[in-house]
Amino acid sequence: MLSRRCHRPVIAAMALAAITGSAFAAPQASATSPAGPMSGDTASAPADFDGDGYADVAIGAPGGTVNGEVGAGYVAVDYGMAEGPNGVKRQLISQNRYGVPGTAEAGDRFGSRLTAADLDADGFTDLVVSSPGEDIGDTRDVGRYTILWGGVGGLATATVIVQGTSPTRTGDFNGDGHTDLATDDRVLYGPFDRTAGPARTSTLAGADARLYAMTAGDLDRDGITDLVVSSSTSTTAAPRLRLFRGTRTGLVAGPTIAPADTTSVDSVGLGDVDGDGLLDVVFGRSAAGTGGLVGMVRGTPGGLSPSATLLSQDSPGVPGTGESGDRFGTDVSVGDIDDDGHADVIAGLPGEDVGTTKDGGMFVVLKGSEAGLSGSGAQAFTQNTAGVPGTAETSDRFGGGTAVLDGYVVVSAPGENTRSGSVWVLPATTTGVTSEGSVSFGPGTLAAPTKGAELGSAFHR
Repeated sequence: MLSRRCHRPVIAAMALAAITGSAFAAPQASATSPAGPMSGDTASAPADFDGDGYADVAIGAPGGTVNGEVGAGYVAVDYGMAEGPNGVKRQLISQNRYGVPGTAEAGDRFGSRLTAADLDADGFTDLVVSSPGEDIGDTRDVGRYTILWGGVGGLATATVIVQGTSPTRTGDFNGDGHTDLATDDRVLYGPFDRTAGPARTSTLAGADARLYAMTAGDLDRDGITDLVVSSSTSTTAAPRLRLFRGTRTGLVAGPTIAPADTTSVDSVGLGDVDGDGLLDVVFGRSAAGTGGLVGMVRGTPGGLSPSATLLSQDSPGVPGTGESGDRFGTDVSVGDIDDDGHADVIAGLPGEDVGTTKDGGMFVVLKGSEAGLSGSGAQAFTQNTAGVPGTAETSDRFGGGTAVLDGYVVVSAPGENTRSGSVWVLPATTTGVTSEGSVSFGPGTLAAPTKGAELGSAFHR
């Protein structure tokens, strides 16, 4: 059962910028309002949708019911304030909201994947929203992507770009200074126009049949963004971790990454874990081994290492014991939470039993260091940890989603309150993550539909 902490009194002026309609009751800012499958590729990209200088966070609720349509899905945007993300200043967006193309329909699952970047270079972060259950004509579950455009007051207008169901990721993949967007089979090259969409689109040569996860960053420090994907050649083959190099002509298929250690990766991120100035590849294999694995492939001046460091709950210093179904490595997020110059890793374990509570869930903080990734100094949090709001209950799946924001770690329990879902925000300090001052909020706090919403199934990346 989620127990909501009271926030300090806040005066929050909500600027919904014409995102209104009959799908939801108009949300009211409140300092004391009471308060949910898994996402995961990397830490949340910095996002400031309304340009006020505070970090915002977009949260997917793909199971949400909109105007009676079960699983139509919606997105909740928590606009940052000096107090950090807390669910007070918020916006709810669905396909029934003014400015968003389409109509909320059962099973659309709008909000299943979220990617944040300034696509039109106007200084405001935009949001790419996936609705993988969208039907196109008589063809079911074709899926499509919608861009919600940032501006003064927040996300206010929208453009549908292309069809698809996969994760997406942004970067400058051809080095021309414009932000591009990659899907499982194509690259949409910027600059983007709010009416016309991308400047051009090309296929992603060498792409596999199915994409599980992706992340983007400049691995070779040549000024062009590279892409790391976990993909497979068929729906039955185990995924493999691969590199697509950014070049002046766009993304070019490259080699597999540490192939002996990176099969079945279902979550991936980038960060400088060992502090050598080069990005390392961090990944989760939540179904591998006894209860899941988290790994790291070092970046070196000569390229990525041919092998990975692998950690399980049975590795020295890692909290807990590896057990079947723990799913260690779900939704890994990477960021320097203690400001020591080394990226740290947040890894979910939504299948962790908390005492006798089955699948209550947990998340683990793995500290980066010059030696790389290890269990030294690791931390673990559940809903039963002192200072964390709530109590672990069966199938809450706390740790199902994770994100690293500036000064905070954000986690979700998509199964909380019979799959309504909830989100927790824990401060990060120079000594690590702390439960002191942590807050939580669910659909009730956001004045959003609750039943089966699965709030927290996705955070923006």
